[in-house]
Amino acid sequence: MPDAPPVAARRSGLAGLALAAALALVVATAPGAAAAGHYYGEMVDYPLVFPVIGDVHYADWFYAQRADGEHHAQDLMGTKMLPIVAASSGRIEYVNWSSNPNDLRPHKCCSLTLRHDDGWQTYYIHLNNDTPGTDDGQGWGIAPGIRPGVHVQAGELIGWMGDSGNAEGTSPHLHFELRDPTGVIVNPYEALRRAEGQAPPATCSGGSSTPLDSLLDGTRLLRKGSRGADVGELQGFLNLRGHEAGPVDRIFGSMTDLAVRAFQRERGLNADGVVGAQTRTAVRRIAEGSAFASLTDPNGRILRPGEARGEDVRLLQEWLRVLGYDAGPFDGIYGPKTAEAVSAFQTAAGLRADGKVGPRTREALAEALGIMALPSCG
Repeated sequence: MPDAPPVAARRSGLAGLALAAALALVVATAPGAAAAGHYYGEMVDYPLVFPVIGDVHYADWFYAQRADGEHHAQDLMGTKMLPIVAASSGRIEYVNWSSNPNDLRPHKCCSLTLRHDDGWQTYYIHLNNDTPGTDDGQGWGIAPGIRPGVHVQAGELIGWMGDSGNAEGTSPHLHFELRDPTGVIVNPYEALRRAEGQAPPATCSGGSSTPLDSLLDGTRLLRKGSRGADVGELQGFLNLRGHEAGPVDRIFGSMTDLAVRAFQRERGLNADGVVGAQTRTAVRRIAEGSAFASLTDPNGRILRPGEARGEDVRLLQEWLRVLGYDAGPFDGIYGPKTAEAVSAFQTAAGLRADGKVGPRTREALAEALGIMALPSCG
């Protein structure tokens, strides 16, 4: 449970609902408002990066009764010094309830408030205030350089889990709170579950319309244990890069972890096995390269036997080899061997075997390689 935030946070019963209703009247004109109003405790589908790296457990504790009133957040229970990261890109608004970058109030350690770029807010409370291995209250749970006014990226380290404030008598945990652009406190439980890949699938979910869009348009941190369409596209991409991520099963297991680390080393990144903003940027740069972009663009040029030459043809030959078709040497020349491999793939995919690579063949290639996620229906 938190110390008192800079604005009133505890709202319960009819008074809370009335206040939320009043705020909803102005949300449409609030800067950064993404929807036409929310009510107190509403379960929202808001995109988040999961805010804790490491093992945590939690349940839906939003309306739980506590000694000082109704709980209006989710407590993510873990151990001291688990890394806490920004759930979205935005600007640090308060550190220890101060907005003054020169007044960090170490005696009030340790909490943060982040104003997202779209106007939403997240609160991070009970960060560590102990020297590691002790309960002395002499530590500092805010990451270096984090102060009011600093802009952070989704997934960026902002602090460490602890038991500060009025949580000294409880197990270490992160009090995680989500507010809409008008300040209405909403329930982040399902948003957290989706960020962690635990939410039950809808009737059909997890598809994508273009290659890698589930991966590149997402914001959640992907790490060992994550599941979902974005993980599947990550696996397909890594396999194409020659990093063996295993079958495209949408489960971030040991092989995928090793492949991610190998890719991160290849690109000069910290090889921690966690796919956040920096690793996604590295993937995006490759995906936006001329050959990759041309071969995955449904409106790209039609590749015809005996005519097409270039880097996109060479990449096509590589991709066919990954799928088990011998397209000849990777020479960028669309010769008879490449045409034969394309026709064989088209037949297996249920397409007309004309040997030409147009929009439907490009889409079928992306699906077969795992870089475009098919819907998962259940």
